[in-house]
Amino acid sequence: MGDDPADTDWSSGKPPALREGAVAVHPHLPRDGTDRMNTDRQRVDGILPHSSVSNTATNAATASTLAAAPETSAASAVAVAFPSPANFASVEPPKKHSSCSSFGQSTGQTITPGESNTTSMTDSGLESEGLGGKRKAELIESLVNENDGNADFEEEAPPKQMAKTQGTAVPSTTLTTTSLNGVEREIDDSHCNRKNDGKEINPEEEKLYRDVLKQYPPLHDFIDPDTLEHVDSTGGTTPEGLGEHDIRQTHHPMLKGMRYSDLDVVFVGTASCIPGMTRGVSCTALRLQWRRKSKNLGTKVKDRNKKGAHSDTDTSKIGGPDGRYNKSGSFNGGGQSSARGTWLFDCGESTQLQIQRTGSIKPGKISKIFITHAHGDHSFGLPGLLCLMGTNRDRDSPPIDIYGPEGLRAWLRVAIRYSVSRIVPPYRVHEIMDIPMAPEWEEAPRNPGRFFLQLEKAGGKGGAWVGKGLAGDDPTSWISRAPMINLKPSSQFGEIAGGRDIFPIYDHPLSADGAPIWEVEDEGDVRVFAAPMSHGVPCVGYVVEEESKPGRLRPDLVEPIVKRNYAALRDAGMKAPMKVMAVIKDLPEGGSFTFPDGTLVKQSDVVEPSRQGRKVAICGDTSDARAMEGIAKGADLVIHEATNAFLTGIDKDTTKGVVTKDAIIHGHSTPEMAGKFARKVGAKRLVLNHFSPRYKGDQSIDSLSIMTRIERQALRASSLPTESVAAAWDLMILPIPQTESES
Repeated sequence: MGDDPADTDWSSGKPPALREGAVAVHPHLPRDGTDRMNTDRQRVDGILPHSSVSNTATNAATASTLAAAPETSAASAVAVAFPSPANFASVEPPKKHSSCSSFGQSTGQTITPGESNTTSMTDSGLESEGLGGKRKAELIESLVNENDGNADFEEEAPPKQMAKTQGTAVPSTTLTTTSLNGVEREIDDSHCNRKNDGKEINPEEEKLYRDVLKQYPPLHDFIDPDTLEHVDSTGGTTPEGLGEHDIRQTHHPMLKGMRYSDLDVVFVGTASCIPGMTRGVSCTALRLQWRRKSKNLGTKVKDRNKKGAHSDTDTSKIGGPDGRYNKSGSFNGGGQSSARGTWLFDCGESTQLQIQRTGSIKPGKISKIFITHAHGDHSFGLPGLLCLMGTNRDRDSPPIDIYGPEGLRAWLRVAIRYSVSRIVPPYRVHEIMDIPMAPEWEEAPRNPGRFFLQLEKAGGKGGAWVGKGLAGDDPTSWISRAPMINLKPSSQFGEIAGGRDIFPIYDHPLSADGAPIWEVEDEGDVRVFAAPMSHGVPCVGYVVEEESKPGRLRPDLVEPIVKRNYAALRDAGMKAPMKVMAVIKDLPEGGSFTFPDGTLVKQSDVVEPSRQGRKVAICGDTSDARAMEGIAKGADLVIHEATNAFLTGIDKDTTKGVVTKDAIIHGHSTPEMAGKFARKVGAKRLVLNHFSPRYKGDQSIDSLSIMTRIERQALRASSLPTESVAAAWDLMILPIPQTESES
């Protein structure tokens, strides 16, 4: 192993705990030593890592290699999937883990040394269909070669190994570069022609690192741009700033030259599965910082839903169990809008720690929390965050509005009551009811309550969006049993009346692919919609849409006229003549104002056209976001998960098709899939998040180079310019500027 450059950590010269290129037991789990050690530390702290199905072909190949290899080779092969040989004796006994993407659903698999995880197409649902090996192979081949929809795969042969050398100061992992048209090319080590610390560097590999160094000049304090060797002048190895002080905040193409806006996004956590040292798990904050009008919009809703009060929380029902659209349009639940506030989308474990690391988010300013689905990396942080918010919030302050799939109300009530957390602030839960599973997900006949993606039905080929998902198909699930829990709400534990049950609308004007839409909230100046995602449990994505704003008055055209008529306006009884400018601005379209001297000013001549409201689409975990196409159309920003990516030279024992298929059957996406969705809805900008823990979020040249490659994959698929695509990092702050005036 020591002779292989992939076994050498270029920054420290030490062998990593997991060999680069080895397939982890779950696509989420890290493949490098640093994050694996962090995973072990999480286990000690009581946060268990999880496993699930892995690459069938790869594991089968690994098993055959172990069986056929000599004794010495077998020992080395075992070390590929476990800590380094020196620590092999300290490996914990085999355990059964539950999938990190399956809240409360155990895979029941046991992984032992020398034994591959050979879970095959049974776990993708094909075995339940009784399909033979030939049929499975045909389905996989058809998906890999398909060129439409989200399953647009491109087979690539495993790359060649780099020459075996030692003692290098540059990253040892073989990388790819991207040409001007965005097409990745495999690095051919036969063209190496530059030496550095005894290692020949491929020109394409060198170019990638030089591109990163050029993009981020502060890295020159740590890496010599000429020799690519480490510089020790700073006493550190990588920049360490957070938030505004992160070098990416100033030098990333999307943020370079970006100015303040009254609407922005803070990416609190950008990892999937488990929090690590360089990334927290899912949490995205939307900061609404303009002076907002307080508006009570509850009258129509109460009139529409006189029958619909939930027995223990006095809720109003929005939409209707019959799924029909109310053409009157109003769908607010009766609350008042907050003057300014921060809205969180998902709240994975460690969220309260992440918030305390930055001054960009004040716990007392959080007014709404939206949960996309029940998995722990999106919900475990909610009880703890509420406790943090309650430490400096008045008990008589407006309640926190929490939105999420049905079952959330009872789960949060139990968690807070069990922990006797009387410190939580007042809150109310609005449940998104009857979330259907995407048609391609079917319940396993021999495993009720577990859903598996049918590959032959992926991409919208599975029929209609019907049913209630877990609520209707599994009588033992939490969603089904929660209403039976005899635990009433109590204001002593924060919960107050007013939570709503929000039902789907199947004939909504913004529906896509026959999927329903939920009209989640309307505060007059901002509306929130939701649509179902293709994931292993009921899951939604949210769209926040700002109302269009009146055009701005051009004072340079009006002020001279006002000053010329100043005295006459005062004589006419106007105490503050300059206020006539506001009168002109608020004139209806086609209106006019006549000054005392006879000057006629038309509203259309001095007021700019109205400004289109901004739109932000936040996808939940998904392998296909097609149901959001209607509500996300023309979004100023799409935030889309990109859990896994195929990187030539890093993913050595697999192919792009296999990695993509593996992501899809777990209900996740790749950068290309995210880019295609952004292109389909005409998004102006795309930000990727929800990365596997294997992708570190620090500012090292190694991490920045890998994330640059991931961004380039999305760029190619989205057809967006370079400055419009980014792979998010923790505490990244992204302003969303005002949309240009309509023509």
